[in-house]
Amino acid sequence: MSLRGSAQRRRPRNDVLFLVLTLLFSMNSLTISSPAKVNLFLKVLGRRRDGYHELLTRFHRISLQDQIILKKIKKPQFRLITTHLKLRSVRKNLIYKAYRLLKNSADWQGGVEVKLRKRIPIAAGLGGGSSNAAHFLLGMNRLFGLRLSRAALVKIGAQIGSDVPFFLYQTKEAIGTGRGERIKVIPCRHKLWFVLVVPQSGISTAQVYQQLKAAPLTRISADATITSAFSRGMRKKEKGHRLHNDLFPVSSRLLPQLRQIDALFDQVGAPERLMSGSGPTIFSIHPFKEEAEKVARRIQRLKLNAQVFVCHTY
Repeated sequence: MSLRGSAQRRRPRNDVLFLVLTLLFSMNSLTISSPAKVNLFLKVLGRRRDGYHELLTRFHRISLQDQIILKKIKKPQFRLITTHLKLRSVRKNLIYKAYRLLKNSADWQGGVEVKLRKRIPIAAGLGGGSSNAAHFLLGMNRLFGLRLSRAALVKIGAQIGSDVPFFLYQTKEAIGTGRGERIKVIPCRHKLWFVLVVPQSGISTAQVYQQLKAAPLTRISADATITSAFSRGMRKKEKGHRLHNDLFPVSSRLLPQLRQIDALFDQVGAPERLMSGSGPTIFSIHPFKEEAEKVARRIQRLKLNAQVFVCHTY
């Protein structure tokens, strides 16, 4: 076989490699899904010296999601485009905060235009804003080839919000400790279905924690004991460890409608339910899609002043 023939045979592979490299370096925009989360467990261990609360929580990523489109622009500036009226103030948006912090950690040429299509209700305990910020960071890292490690991104994310690091791990489920920002990924072997009921009235997370009567933390060793007990309960699949939220009593005082919604889940045949984060979303858990859809239909017939979503593990 001649050398010329060998070169001709190899050329298609080289052409494909060249095409892939060209596409990577010429990428001008990127579309990203930004999913929500629910908390299957939330325990407040106490108040820390820095004013924050020490938490133990179990995050679970769900299929309800926003969409983010990042586009390179020539001018070195940040643009945010969204149709959601409550997010028109750019400087209050967590994506803008992520942009400012990222600018201090990395450098790139030009600017970025962000189109945000919201589906996750805001101020609902579903981590929508945190997810947006996290996936903006992931998208910028890829679009501009910043080559920041996950550890570097998590360090930035923790300055934005306690839920942001969970989304940066891009995992279905994890344990969060500290303010929720210290993440330990855990296996998620089963796909679960959820019915979310989101009241029209939101709740301020800051207000919930301000009214929470938590004793100051005195022994860090106690945290490790509780974490260990929780992990054992997870392995045994104990319901008491699986579904619990210390914030519900405070949130339901601020928004009495929550207790009414919570009671309704019993009426529609969904005893396994919980409030996510600081609320006001209350969700039920189901093993099958058909069961979740049946519960959702029953709730919708009650004509509540609330949004109802059916979603699943993502």
